[in-house]
Amino acid sequence: MARSVLRVADQLAGIYPECCVLSGVKTTRAVRMTATSWGGSRWLLGVPGFAVIAGRLPRHQRCTVALPVSARVWKMWRFRDAAALSALAAGLTFGAIGVVTGTVALAVFGVLIVVASAVYRTRAHHDYWVTCTLRAENSTIVVEPTHQRFDEAARALFIRTLR
Repeated sequence: MARSVLRVADQLAGIYPECCVLSGVKTTRAVRMTATSWGGSRWLLGVPGFAVIAGRLPRHQRCTVALPVSARVWKMWRFRDAAALSALAAGLTFGAIGVVTGTVALAVFGVLIVVASAVYRTRAHHDYWVTCTLRAENSTIVVEPTHQRFDEAARALFIRTLR
């Protein structure tokens, strides 16, 4: 897997590589993500909502990024995301029932499931998805990890738009 660099100006103009960011197959589909100026650990950008919240912090910036994703990769990602959200809903339900009935063990069990679902979602994001880091000082977006074909297309696009 590679680390690719996209220009913010290209993103604003709706120009991006035409192959999937993770599989490298040609596609016309794209998803929108938030790129955040972040100097910390990359895995934190996989925590649900962290990129959006971090982008709103003082001295941090954010922008929306369009990344091409094939239908197969999108299905796999949505399945993992749905599994994490289902576990989160179950944990919240157990926790709420435990609080309402006064059953401490059930409430604690619910909290543990909520934490486990957040960990699973973060791990799935880290292992099977990409993170986007905004480098405002040079108006670029670092996307990692990416497929080699996507990286080659991004590199060619970067060079072509600089000329």
